[in-house]
Amino acid sequence: MLKMLGRLAARLRRDLRGSVLIVTAIGAATTVGAAGLGVDTIQWFLAKRQLQQAADSGALAGAMSHYRGFSITDPVSNTVDRNFPDAVTLERVVSPPAVGAYAGDPRAVEVLISVNRKLPFSSIFMENTPVIRTRAVATAMAVGEPCVIATATDGIGIDVFGNADVNLDCPVASNSPEGVSVDVGGTAYLDTNLIMSVGGIDYGAGNIPSTTAVVSYGLPVDDPLASRGLTTPTTPAGCTFNSYSVTPSQNVTMTPGRYCNGARLQGTVTMSPGVYIMDRGEFRVNSTARVTGHGVTIILTGNTSSNVATLNINGSAYLDLRAPTSAENATWAGILFFQDPIGDEPAHIINGGADVDLEGIIYMPTGNLTYNGGATQDAQCLLIVTERVNFGGTNRIDNNCNDEIDANLGTARVIRVVE
Repeated sequence: MLKMLGRLAARLRRDLRGSVLIVTAIGAATTVGAAGLGVDTIQWFLAKRQLQQAADSGALAGAMSHYRGFSITDPVSNTVDRNFPDAVTLERVVSPPAVGAYAGDPRAVEVLISVNRKLPFSSIFMENTPVIRTRAVATAMAVGEPCVIATATDGIGIDVFGNADVNLDCPVASNSPEGVSVDVGGTAYLDTNLIMSVGGIDYGAGNIPSTTAVVSYGLPVDDPLASRGLTTPTTPAGCTFNSYSVTPSQNVTMTPGRYCNGARLQGTVTMSPGVYIMDRGEFRVNSTARVTGHGVTIILTGNTSSNVATLNINGSAYLDLRAPTSAENATWAGILFFQDPIGDEPAHIINGGADVDLEGIIYMPTGNLTYNGGATQDAQCLLIVTERVNFGGTNRIDNNCNDEIDANLGTARVIRVVE
């Protein structure tokens, strides 16, 4: 019997008629296995990529909400759910992040999420469903120090109109959420490295440089001077001067005080250092005037919202004004023009020219400023915070302020994924 089995085994070893089928079966199994693993791998990476996109979006939403002072959990959860088709586990949603390069950053939000993803082929051999886990961190990053900030919460905040040619060596920002928050139209040209807006930005290909960064529907820029609590002085309570006027032939020295019904300057004027309160009327500088003042702050106020004093500077005037330093006046350091916030959008006009040199901050958070430059005007340190600002003419504004002027306006930020 054993001999018969041995002879049968020997014949089978020599028989090649079934070898192709065996090899084919082995090869087919290998091909099917490779295809199954390939499909699983593709599905795994696709799911991980989708989950990472959901984590990134959730971190951005959380950082945006956190920046505005609201809770982060609901925005993160809602955004993740909208960006991933399956149920997701929020393992960690915190600010500041617990780990990583941005651990401890109070503006940063960390999102760690996971999902159980059953794979069609590998699940045959795996006892537990694989877990895909992704992490993202987003924060408000500084992108520049704007020298023009429009605080309006509706309408157009910054308007560059006509054939204006505005050269700004610094960013501009508008807090209006309207569809057109910054408008650069017609043949106007706005040369700046960054335009930021809470709303939309309207411009053509020839209106800004090709290298300008444009950030629409972004973060508002906080009023950088709000924390200083600036208010119109109550002293002197009475009028130091009433309807003050300097004729073209006069050469006078002005002194600080309360100028009821404003001041009209046409001659040669030296403004002594200090605070000048324009109580109603206007601070008007005519084309024939030559006005010099270092260490001065000019306050525009009134007794109702409708009669707050306005600023009116005509072209061709010679004007050299500098704000006080902190050593000269700690309260009004850096402030050149201050409009009382009780004003209901009073209109201010600066028609500049080659001989207009303003150094400091124009702070009019409820006022509208039209700034028309001259062909060779070059303001080395002029920072503008107004409700709305309209640029016309040709001018250049730089943010090259001396540290003693204390004129830094704070930081513009955007929300970005950083990890």
